[in-house]
Amino acid sequence: MKKQKKIEWFKKNIATYLSGYDITYRLYEEGDFGALNQVVLESSTKGGVIDFWEKEWLGVLLVDYKTEDVILNILLDSNEKDKQNEVLASLLKLL
Repeated sequence: MKKQKKIEWFKKNIATYLSGYDITYRLYEEGDFGALNQVVLESSTKGGVIDFWEKEWLGVLLVDYKTEDVILNILLDSNEKDKQNEVLASLLKLL
């Protein structure tokens, strides 16, 4: 089983490649799946959140502000860690 992605991984592997986005990091001590480390991405055209849950869930939401369409909306449970790379690579391409 593959290792879960975490916020430190995001900072090193994705945030460094983003230009034109404001990035905010948030921590919520208690959530549906344990503590939540959240990344908020904002630009003039797109925005979204990436949720890194303590209980190894991963959520990704990306919205196109111009069309108001949801581009990506995925929630992976702790048994789907092998799909995290694919989802995060898709997100990076869309940004």
